[in-house]
Amino acid sequence: MKFNLKKRPQSVLGLSLANGQLRAVLVARSKGSCEVVKSAAAALSLDILHPEAELIGQEIKNHLDAAGIGERHCVIAVPASWVMSQHTKLPDLTAAEDVDSFLQLEAEKGFPCDAAQLQIARSPQRSEAGSYVTQLAVRKEQLDHLAAVAKAAGLKPVSFSLGLTALPGMIAPAGEGRITVAVEQPGAVLVVSAGGGIAAFRTCEATIESEAGEKVVNGGAVARELRITFEQVPTDLRASLRQLRLCGDEPLVRQLAERLADWARESGLAIGGAGALDEPLPVLIAQGVATQWLEPNGARIEFLAARPGRVQALIARYSAKRLGTTIAAVGAAAALTLLVFGWQEFQLVSLRSEWDGMQAQVTALKDVQDKIRENRAWYDRSFPDLRILAAITRCFPENGNLTARTISIQQAANGTTINISGTARDGPSFLRTQDNLRKVKNIQNLKVEGISGKMPAQFNVTFHWIENSGS
Repeated sequence: MKFNLKKRPQSVLGLSLANGQLRAVLVARSKGSCEVVKSAAAALSLDILHPEAELIGQEIKNHLDAAGIGERHCVIAVPASWVMSQHTKLPDLTAAEDVDSFLQLEAEKGFPCDAAQLQIARSPQRSEAGSYVTQLAVRKEQLDHLAAVAKAAGLKPVSFSLGLTALPGMIAPAGEGRITVAVEQPGAVLVVSAGGGIAAFRTCEATIESEAGEKVVNGGAVARELRITFEQVPTDLRASLRQLRLCGDEPLVRQLAERLADWARESGLAIGGAGALDEPLPVLIAQGVATQWLEPNGARIEFLAARPGRVQALIARYSAKRLGTTIAAVGAAAALTLLVFGWQEFQLVSLRSEWDGMQAQVTALKDVQDKIRENRAWYDRSFPDLRILAAITRCFPENGNLTARTISIQQAANGTTINISGTARDGPSFLRTQDNLRKVKNIQNLKVEGISGKMPAQFNVTFHWIENSGS
């Protein structure tokens, strides 16, 4: 019998689709090494999460065709803002099944949605004090949408990878540790590598607009997120951290290096950059995920669900054919049971007796499950009210010309309604604050409900806060 075994492709297209920009790099493997064959870069007119996947896919296809790229197999770097993370210390468990069950329970508790709705990848770490695992999760609906976009573009995804971790040296070997901060407008990505894996992964807003209209790094916000992330790393893993590496947009990196210099020195971190990058960071990420996939032992954070092979599909098809025969046999057995109704009645009596013995325990367990479902919505570690207050605070002037007296936050099915009342010492400060609030992507339908009196005047504004699914 002759088998047609499918060979692994020797070339693959790496794609980065973050921040409305398409970066495509075609990498081929030849003579034991990988080299870039072609590349393309373009701005996308539609957001990658636009509901019309066919339109986005057609636009990507047009850009690839214009660049002369015909490769269908692709590796897509998942946008960092889609990724949620959870760090867990493993108890002393020997069986792999027990470890898997434990991590599933941790995912149920730690992530803000049902773990069944997430595609989860795991990055283990180890120190002298024990073993740890970081669970990195992306919503399946986002990955399904990404797959639909790729299909509409005529592409076949072979991997959904965590792009930043594909860069060389991003994950430090066991016994060493480093913190990497990648800065690109508008956000920053923080990666803590220790114990041979990813000990922390976090994203945050990184830039603000200056009075001159230029994008500058929000050093205070990035420094705060970095300090929080650093302190959350367990002490035994934190002891191996020796380097703070900055990369990304060069002007923003320089600004951030100046802002973090004192903290890095106090924390025992040698601050440094990745050197002058030959290409923009998104291009290097697209090249990195493609090269990593082509490497024979390329370890990667994978979010593409495993598909059954041809052998498993053949077995499943054969089993489906046998299912009809099995159903017929069960039907014959059911007919025979009608002839022995007395025996069936005896079994029912026995089962009722068993149920009477366990009814109290089942009822108690059901009550516990009902309470979990009832209170799950209140167990939210994302601190939405604090994030809303932080966003509002950043919009107010620091000189005190505009102050808030009361802030009311009311949750509703269609979003969150915010009401702010306070005092304005001058009109320009009030108008600038309105403009700042309108620029916040989560704020919609901003209305001035009232303003009374001469300066200082009393004001009252309302708006809706809409959460982003990928944040």
